[in-house]
Amino acid sequence: MSETGDMGLVVVGAAGRMGQTLIRAIHTMPGARVAGAVERPGSPYLGKDAGELAGIGIL
Repeated sequence: MSETGDMGLVVVGAAGRMGQTLIRAIHTMPGARVAGAVERPGSPYLGKDAGELAGIGIL
């Protein structure tokens, strides 16, 4: 838990359809936050903000 009390969750495969859906769901879920996002080595999405990949803006 963070100082705010939110549970930090990590999404694996963040640039894929399921990963993006999970990021959007976590973002709207009270008591939860996206703490990290993982993508495969060599992915063109490495270094991108997970929220931007999911279409919800910078997290």
